[in-house]
Amino acid sequence: MASSRAKEEWRALLAPLLSTSIQATNERLMQTDEIQQWLRQASTEAAEGMRQRPDMQGQLHGYTQLKAAFNDRFPELLGALEDLTEGCGTIDLDWTPMNPTLSRVEVDFHRDLSVDLFTRLDAPTPEAARAALHAVEQALPDGAPFPNRPNAVTGLVAHDGSCLGVRVREHLSGEGNGRYRTVTLLPEGRNDLENLSTQDAVPRLLQLLAPADSSSAA
Repeated sequence: MASSRAKEEWRALLAPLLSTSIQATNERLMQTDEIQQWLRQASTEAAEGMRQRPDMQGQLHGYTQLKAAFNDRFPELLGALEDLTEGCGTIDLDWTPMNPTLSRVEVDFHRDLSVDLFTRLDAPTPEAARAALHAVEQALPDGAPFPNRPNAVTGLVAHDGSCLGVRVREHLSGEGNGRYRTVTLLPEGRNDLENLSTQDAVPRLLQLLAPADSSSAA
């Protein structure tokens, strides 16, 4: 059975949340009646199926079947998320077979990092790169950082089908009466570019996400 919401309805639901908080996006998904009802029933049935094979292989088999059933039930949701994230994001299931009522759906980016928000590089220009970095900075936790433990936030910035991890840290200055920020760029399959100033991060971000345009945009 297909989802009761159209693709555009899922887009309208998710779009304003992804650029603010992935956690808030996940919470909003879990508040929708159709996901709540489907997940409660489907995760319980999958857990009951594990009784015949209560081992890791049985759990893997149960998860695989549950994920396939979710994909069949919510194709419009998956399509909306793919469009919004330029193919970088999908939905994963945090299935808890020992307590299936605690199972959850979550936005997932298939990265070895915890993503706090998603945003786009609207154009391969320094202005757009600064705007993308600012969007990540806006999600920094409130309050002053502790000495040797900076506040941090990690965003995923997309452009033309590619995504780049961007981590901003806010540090306490050595004198303890001021703050400064550093940027780390996290390209997949390559070394991180660490301790960049925002000014230095702009051309590096463009080189990584829009290499064909970065030389002329610099």
